[in-house]
This record gives sequence, C-alpha cells and structure tokens, in this order.
Amino acid sequence: MFLFCLFLFQTAAADKPEAPLGKTSQSSGTVTFNKDVAPLVFRHCSTCHRPGQAGPFNLLTYADVKKRSQQIAEVVEKRLMPPWLPERGLVEFVNDRSLTMEQIGIIRRWVEEGALEGSSQDLSALPNWTEGWRLGTPDLVVKVPQPYPLAAEGKDVYRNLVIPIPISERKYVHGVEFLPGNWKVVHHAFITVDSTRLSRVRAAKENPPGFDGMLLPETAVMPDGHFLGWQPGKVPLLAPPGLAWTLETNSDVVLQLHLHPSGKPERVEPALGFYFTSQPPTNRAFRINLNALRIDIPAGAKDYTVEDRYTLPIDVTVIGVSPHAHYLGKSVEGWASSPAGTKQNLIKIPNWDFNWQGDYRYANPIALPKGTTLEMKWIYDNTRENVRNPNQPPQRVKHGSQTTNEMGELWLQVLPRNETDRNILARDFYQHLGKLTIDYNEFRVSQDPNDAEAHTKAGRAEFYFGEVQRALNHFQAAIKADPSYDRAYYELGFIFLRQNRLPEARRAFENVVRLNPEDYEAEGSLGLIFLRQRDLEQAEAHFKAALRINPDDKIAGKNLERILQTRSK
Repeated sequence: MFLFCLFLFQTAAADKPEAPLGKTSQSSGTVTFNKDVAPLVFRHCSTCHRPGQAGPFNLLTYADVKKRSQQIAEVVEKRLMPPWLPERGLVEFVNDRSLTMEQIGIIRRWVEEGALEGSSQDLSALPNWTEGWRLGTPDLVVKVPQPYPLAAEGKDVYRNLVIPIPISERKYVHGVEFLPGNWKVVHHAFITVDSTRLSRVRAAKENPPGFDGMLLPETAVMPDGHFLGWQPGKVPLLAPPGLAWTLETNSDVVLQLHLHPSGKPERVEPALGFYFTSQPPTNRAFRINLNALRIDIPAGAKDYTVEDRYTLPIDVTVIGVSPHAHYLGKSVEGWASSPAGTKQNLIKIPNWDFNWQGDYRYANPIALPKGTTLEMKWIYDNTRENVRNPNQPPQRVKHGSQTTNEMGELWLQVLPRNETDRNILARDFYQHLGKLTIDYNEFRVSQDPNDAEAHTKAGRAEFYFGEVQRALNHFQAAIKADPSYDRAYYELGFIFLRQNRLPEARRAFENVVRLNPEDYEAEGSLGLIFLRQRDLEQAEAHFKAALRINPDDKIAGKNLERILQTRSK
C-alpha cells in the first residue's frame, strides 16, 4: 500500500536538461510502448513491479502499463518513481535509478499520443532478473531463529531481530546481501553486528525473540565505517578492494526492520548472506556523523533549519554518504568547504522522503584535504501542508529516536590514507562528538533538571574529557532524579572503582544488579571489588554470574581462572 500512498504526495523536483541514459525515440514519429517505453519500464520499474517483489502491482506487459499509464506519467514527472532522492547533476552515484528528462518526456509523450502498443517486432525481451542472491551463492547464510509475526493492522513497526553468526574463526567480509523474506511488508533494513551478547540477551526477553524501536545497544554497530542496509531496488555491492571488514567469532547480526502492516497477518523471515575473502583489509574506512541534536520544531514551522559541521584533521577520500531524518524532513544538503574557500557538493535532496531513505556510493570518490570543513543543513516542515506529518494538527517535535520525534544526520564514509591517519581522525572526531554530546545534554538538563538520561550522557562525556567531578555531579543528579535508572549507578560505580573507593563502588554496582539482573558488566565489577578485598568466595560467585549472562566475558573468565588456580595450589 505504501507505493499507492506515494502517488498522493505533492512534491516536485527542479530539473535541468540531461543527456539520455537509455533508448529514445526520434523527435518525429509516434512513440509506442514496444519501441520506446518498454525498455524504460523494464529497466527502471519492473525490477520491483513484478511477482514476489516490493511493488504492489506488476509492470511487465503492455496491458499492465497502459492500465496505469496516466498515473505512471504523473509520478515520474514528480520524480516520485523510480524512487531516487538525490538531485541529479551535482555528483554522480553508482546505480542511479532515476530517469533523465528526455526519458520522462518519452513517457509523457506516449501517454499524450494515446499510449499506443506498436509493432510486436519492436518489443525487447524482459530482462533475465536474478532471483534470490544477486551476488552469487553466499559463503554463509544466516536466518532468524523463527519468523516474526506482523499484525494485520496498526502503525509501522520497527523490529530488531538478533541472529547468531556460526563461525569458528575470524572471517574477512567483502560483501553482505539481504533477503527480506516478505517483500510486501519489509520497507527497509539496517544491518549491524554485535560482538557482545547484549543484543542477544535483550532479544531473548521477548517472545518471539527481538525488541522494538530504533534505538540499539551501543555495542551493535556497522563495522569499520561501512553502510550496511537494504531498500527495495537497491543493488547489493561488494566492498571496494582492500576494504573488507573483520568478523570475529561469537558475534551476532542485528537486523533492524521497518515493517508496513499489509491488512492481513504476515510472517517475516529475513536472511542475510555473507561473502568472505581470504585477503585481510589493507585499510579501514571511518564514518563521520554530522548530527544536529538541538532539534525543537514548533507546530506550524515551515522552514525550520538545523546545521552541523566538522573540520577534517587529515586528508581523506569520501566514498559514500547517507542522510537520515524522519517525517518532517523537507530537504537536506551536504557539502565540503576547502581551506582555499571552494565548495564541493556531497549530496542534495530537495524533496526528502523518509520512506525512501538510503545510502549512496560515489561513482568517483571525492578527495578532500586536511582543513576541509564538512557541512550539512536540514530543513523541516511541521505544517498541515506536509502530507507526511504524523501529527494532524501539527505538534511541537523534538530530537529523538522514535519516528514521532525528529533527527537530522548526514553520515559520510571516508577513507584515510593509512591506519595512523585513521587513529588521528578517530581521536579528533570523538572529541568533537563528546563536545556535541555535552552541549546537547546540558541543554536537555536546562529544560528538565530531572532528566536522568541526559545527566548520565553528559556525565559520560565529561568523564571522557577528564572532568571527573563534573561527571560525578551529573551521575548523582541522575540518581536523585530517577532512583530506578540503572545506567547512572553503573557509571557512578565505574568512577568509584577507578578511584579505589570500593565500598561506594560496591553499593553502586549492587544497585545496578538489583535494577537490571542481566548486566554482566556490573556482576564482573562486583567480582573485581571482592577480588581486591581478597574475598575470593564472593569474587568467584560474581564472576560466575557474569559468565552465566555472557559466556564471552573475557575479563570475568580470566579472573575466575586466576581464582581457581589460586585455590588449587
């Protein structure tokens, strides 16, 4: 149903004349389906609009297309279909799905001339689409332990499914491919890897296993700066040479699925294919996340704007870009300002559509020198005229991870020259991110002094910069605001343990375990406290508890082994 809804969106793109990409007709003569339109439809539309794919109807024959000819002409002129958000002509991306102005003109002219079929001799054969795995047979396929049952009705669902990866040794991954398992209801997916058991433990608490929402554990990440995601029509790609990523044993894949109810109960059973290489990576990419956090959009605001920028401490090459916002997003622009004052466009989306967000790889990677400033600007529309606005009448909307909140991000996948430069970039960017975190959460605290989460996040960032007392003040304020918030106790205990204030650390971690019995790190920390106090019996009990929760806790395992060796002497 979501593709039909797209036909209602009143958006338009400003385009410039472009050279054609496909077969075109003579300037004179009648345009026919078989000669002129079928090649465009087969290449740009039928990939999704065929049996077993995401499109809600087929576009494989003259009859299929003629029945919807006027509708097709309208949505391609408005650039709603094929779904491709970046503005053409600024930068070139691989696998551009959009139509040129001349191709759009052919479709419009065909409709105006009566949508004639033409000679059967002019009709080209349907493409030989690859069914199943498009990159070939994977080296490893993982599937969800059991299908997820999607209810027939209701709002969109964000469901996170966790799948153990059964490998016995380190692997180098140069490609992954996602199969949704139900094309009708899976709108897009993000793929992350968790080398701990935090996501698995969280998923196991529900039946069927998994958890809702867009917020993942911090341990679930896209490795080495890679963009791992899927949307209908996206062509899977292998990593560029030398940029395979490392997959360790005892890791889980976390699939974050955006699901649209179809009107009847559905089963969702996705699968992920891994493609391995024997060649370890020769370099590693890094993800720079431009992020606007102080989002507070008044009801009725039509052009609410946020920005962020970051100056590069090293030379990099930009490989890919991925913007992200929710339903109020109107437009986004990203660019690079060089030390010499020149501007390099990175992406521009004049008509943002949350339903078709994606990531894009540059056809020609962009080299940027040290001192270049990366910049982004998001504009939001929180009026009644925004047909995607989830609130009617409009309401005040702040930053947050739920789709009823807003976000404004621009991810950039950059490649440093070597590992040394990557480390310089990582240190510098994390400092930038830490300052941004403090600024935003201090702002949240100023709005609500009892915001325990904001106090805790600000405290963590302060501790990162060595401001221990400020961090302690935030954690204690968080506990006072919400005595049931276990993360504040954990952070407080972490500082006390580093300061060897063992009684205070013990009380803090005991509160964590009381509030969250699945926190293996708190159990391990209690084990360390008792080990320092030479209470081996209590230390052993807590290390064993940590390992029951997370058998891969190496610190708890080593400490338990030390205790057992000591007792055996």
